[in-house]
This record gives sequence, structure tokens and C-alpha cells, in this order.
Amino acid sequence: MNYLENHLPEGEKCIAKTRKSAFIFVRELAVAAVLVGIALGLQLGAKLSQNVMMYIYIAFAAVLAFFFADNLVRFSSTMLVVTTHKFMYKEDIVTIKVFDTQLANVDGVTVEYKTPLRRALNVGNIVIATRHSEHEFRNIAHPDRFTAVLNKQAAQVADSRIKRVRISFGVPVGAPVSDTAVQAEEASKRGQKIKGKAKKPVEQKAQPQQQQ
Repeated sequence: MNYLENHLPEGEKCIAKTRKSAFIFVRELAVAAVLVGIALGLQLGAKLSQNVMMYIYIAFAAVLAFFFADNLVRFSSTMLVVTTHKFMYKEDIVTIKVFDTQLANVDGVTVEYKTPLRRALNVGNIVIATRHSEHEFRNIAHPDRFTAVLNKQAAQVADSRIKRVRISFGVPVGAPVSDTAVQAEEASKRGQKIKGKAKKPVEQKAQPQQQQ
């Protein structure tokens, strides 16, 4: 069990989860290849002593550790989760950063693949649009499968809300969504009650006074 699953309310379950892809280590692997090439060139070409080469290897190892440290923490601690009611994101670098939103607040989900290589490796960015803002999560592994589950669960949550509104206003569940049901759902979000439309008062024309 991870941090997010341990902090779920009672009755709420995790449906899908994913994390950052190992693709984030491409830069570090390129730096490592360059440093290894330089070290071999110095050892074979310059023919430096073993003591000098040992210090060079230690320096190069420290540089690689510096490059790997940040992404290693992000890779091991970042988690995206879809539950029965929420979308949740957790990132643990120095302190724990948690973002969550109700699925009813999710207006749209977009998957972006920046390059064909990322598409082939199934590594992309997930952009979640809520009612007031957009949130982008980069270098996510298997974003298409994760967003498919997210969209499906968000649709089920929205459908269940509409059914509750229909039942509370006496609208058959199988009937198409009427203006009253839509207005009732919007009113329930504001914590108000919808009342029947009042009839417009009939304007009475003033009767001309009879001349005496």
C-alpha cells in the first residue's frame, strides 16, 4: 500500500494507477555514455596513472549521481491514482505534494505525445482540465490506458449524479435529460432548490374613467 491508498476514505477504492516512465532517465544515460567515453579516452590515449584515473572515475561517478538523484526520487515517489470518486496525484521530493479533485469536477482529459519515439514507447503527458484550471503531468507511463479508466469512471460518476437528480424530481431514469433535470443538477451544486416557474402577472389595463 502506498501513501495515497493509505489515506483513502472508508469505502473508496483505487481503480487504476500509474507513475512516471523510465524514459525520464534518457538524459542521464546520455551523460553517462559521454563520461565513460571521456574516461576511456584518457586511460587509453593519455595513459594516465592508476591513481589519477581513480580520482577521475570518482569525479565522474559523483557527477552521474548528481544527475540521477533528482529523477530517481521523482520516478520512485510519483503516483497518479483514479479512485471511485477522485483523481489523485502525489509527488515526494523534499516534502509530499498531493493534488486531488473530484471526478465530477473533471471537464476533459488530453494525452499528448511530443515525439514519435514517445508514442512508440507509450510515454506521454496527461492534461486534466477542471472547472477553473488545467493541470499537466509529464512523462507518464501508459497514459492512454490510465486516461481511458479515468474517463470511464468520470462518466459513471456524472451519470449517477443525473440519476439521483431525476429520482429526486420524479423524472423516470430512462427518460432523456430535460431542462428541469439539468437545472436541478446545477441548483444542487449551489445548494439551492428549484421551484416551479411562477406565472407572469397579467398586466391590467387601467379602465378609462367615465366622464360624469
